[in-house]
Amino acid sequence: MALLLGWLCISPLNGMAAGVLKLSPPELRFVPEQLQGALYAQNTGDSPLYLDVEQALVLNPGEKPEQLLAISQVPKPGLLVTPTRLVLAPGQKYRMNIKTLGTPDSNQVWRVTFRPREHVTVQVQGPDGVLAPLSVSVGYGMVIYQNLATSRINPQSE
Repeated sequence: MALLLGWLCISPLNGMAAGVLKLSPPELRFVPEQLQGALYAQNTGDSPLYLDVEQALVLNPGEKPEQLLAISQVPKPGLLVTPTRLVLAPGQKYRMNIKTLGTPDSNQVWRVTFRPREHVTVQVQGPDGVLAPLSVSVGYGMVIYQNLATSRINPQSE
């Protein structure tokens, strides 16, 4: 029994601590004069998550590759998602602030990307035998559709 306890004390545990991000829902639709949805970011992992939140206007919705314009470059943005940096403790759920700044002139599609502030670096050996670092950055994205006011059908009396 003592040998087993000693082995358990010196052996590494198989699990690694990691933050795991869950976004709900993955897409939202904002229509004037209708109840607006909410965006939640949740850490379902067992270590803190440090996130950068980026908002961009999709200039060519439905086409590939997407052309994105950062919120700071949009002349009159119709939507603002805050905060731009976020720390989530293990198990914490946070409601993001989404503010409509007016009705847009046309329908708009916004991409919101959550990027963990951790960089995974892998040493890769090239064909000539030289080691080169390879950095990997993962982003979790969601889409917000901001629509014009819906046209209402008014029956005409005869």
